[in-house]
Amino acid sequence: MDDAKAPPPPFPRTVATGLAFLGLLVSGVLQVLHVRTYLVPDSASICSVDATFDCNAVTLSRFSVFLGVPLPAWGALGFYALLLLSWRGSRLLVPFSGFAALASLALLAEELLHVGAICMFCEAVHVIAIALFVLAWIFRARLAPPTRNDWIGAVAVPAVLWIGVRLFTPIYWSSIMWTRGVELPHGVDDEGHPWIGAETPVVTVHEFTDYACPHCRVGTARMLRKVGKHPSKLRVVRRQQPRLRCTANAMGGCQMVRVAICGGEQGKFWETDSWLFANGSGAQAADVDAAANDIGLDAAALRTCVDDPATQARAAAFAKEARERGVKGTPGYVVDDEVVDVKELGALLDARL
Repeated sequence: MDDAKAPPPPFPRTVATGLAFLGLLVSGVLQVLHVRTYLVPDSASICSVDATFDCNAVTLSRFSVFLGVPLPAWGALGFYALLLLSWRGSRLLVPFSGFAALASLALLAEELLHVGAICMFCEAVHVIAIALFVLAWIFRARLAPPTRNDWIGAVAVPAVLWIGVRLFTPIYWSSIMWTRGVELPHGVDDEGHPWIGAETPVVTVHEFTDYACPHCRVGTARMLRKVGKHPSKLRVVRRQQPRLRCTANAMGGCQMVRVAICGGEQGKFWETDSWLFANGSGAQAADVDAAANDIGLDAAALRTCVDDPATQARAAAFAKEARERGVKGTPGYVVDDEVVDVKELGALLDARL
């Protein structure tokens, strides 16, 4: 009787390599969607179904670009490294895929907690990363010790590619952040509120936002894309609804609203507005000097205006107006003097535009 044990199963190199290749492919698709979302205002993502399943919302979120490189490009570089390690059967696959799995869980949490939408292609990438880690962990004993070539191929090559992307890729995602000028018509209405879009609009949307609100950053990006699609029909009027208590005598509150007001005083409201959404999400105050430098404002005049009690009184009046209109959530919308639920706004605009 043969008591010899059967040899342990070999590492499933083909399956692991296939998973990594699929992740690389999906990351490429996501990169194309990322570019189109920012550069083609009327583009419709094939995985943007509704407010919950919306790839555009995720693409426009604060973490869609990290350290100057779009997340899909990070994903592609990561899956390139995982593909190489899978094919070579290197033990480095375990920590590398483990890191990818943890990053996937963190990004999913960001989508659910801050963006309020999920991207089906993104979830496909996350599932692939987690599956690859599970596979690598189960068969970790069958993986070979890392070699010098493993380190070069999985770390050095992606690092060089990352530097190339960082240095030579045009910053196309800044098109949504108008610190260099606003191409669409814009002005101030009779009530003193800034507007952008159609000079003789078919529909006017009053958008109530809070610069510290991540949902508002996504929501206003959606509206600006809508204006880009219908520049002669749609006008958006910016209204302020800071969640922190904003009163005429409490200078510590609604500081970012004051920055926006003062940016408008220097003729650059929409540039300031977009800068605040890009830099103020989740914060209670903005770096006034950084704003002035990035937008091209007179820093001394901006600081004086922001600290002026009269500016605080204007900010408090805006906040009071939002409460009086019955706008409760952020972002909030009013069309034809009626508060419109954010879930109904898209259908309303599609019907009238």
